[in-house]
Amino acid sequence: MHLARLSLSVALTLAAASGFAHAAEPVQVAPSDLHLEALRPTTQTYVVYFHGAPDTGFKRTMLATTQVARERVDGADAWVITQHWEDETGVVHTARTVHSARDLATLAQTSSWKRPTAEYTTTVDPKKGRGTIEGNVPDAMRQKMEAGFPSMKDGWWMNWHSDLTLLPLLPYEKGGTLRVHLFDVGMEAPMDVDYTVVGERKLVGGDGTQHDTWLVETESGQPGKGNYQRFWIDKASRVVLKEEDVFNGMYRSKVLLSVPAVVEFPLPAAAVP
Repeated sequence: MHLARLSLSVALTLAAASGFAHAAEPVQVAPSDLHLEALRPTTQTYVVYFHGAPDTGFKRTMLATTQVARERVDGADAWVITQHWEDETGVVHTARTVHSARDLATLAQTSSWKRPTAEYTTTVDPKKGRGTIEGNVPDAMRQKMEAGFPSMKDGWWMNWHSDLTLLPLLPYEKGGTLRVHLFDVGMEAPMDVDYTVVGERKLVGGDGTQHDTWLVETESGQPGKGNYQRFWIDKASRVVLKEEDVFNGMYRSKVLLSVPAVVEFPLPAAAVP
């Protein structure tokens, strides 16, 4: 069965079982719809791993740690989201994104990637529609990123790069399908992406804690392409507990650790073999 049809079938089955009534048309999410009261300073670590079918092993594993802090940045009240991704080779990604505390608009972002085909750093100023790219980037990739910079100043959008922190703030209690205007550096322009509440799930933690969650599904703005993401979002805390993705024929999962993977007593540099 085609993956997109399988995804839709599962979504409809879950919706029927849980009693959610999907709206005939997606509801566009505005900044005023976001549950900003649920955002708080925190540090979270997700285990991110690529895999195939069950029991076939992991292809790559990373620890993705995010720090969320309330700060004054250039005189403005802001939320600052700092990301640090690391695998067995070292640091593969970092990002510092500054969001307006009023509506979570992106005020600034600097991010770095270390990939087999590219190693680069981008810095953007969305208000001015400007950005810079430093490092080794294929020409086609550079052109696409640069083409998207001017579009950043064309109205409000949610930063896709901060999705694990910001997506839980959507009004899932309304059920149905929520349409979000999203943008990430590397895109040619912001786009609307639909997130559907396909049901409810109860997750039990290792300590016995029970979590009532919304099960949310999206085809990442590419309906029918066989790509999807599913999120288990805790209703009480509005935190993503688990995510399962399929894209470009690959499987990826993210699971939240109960405590962040932050080294409290680092070894001296001389002691590291």
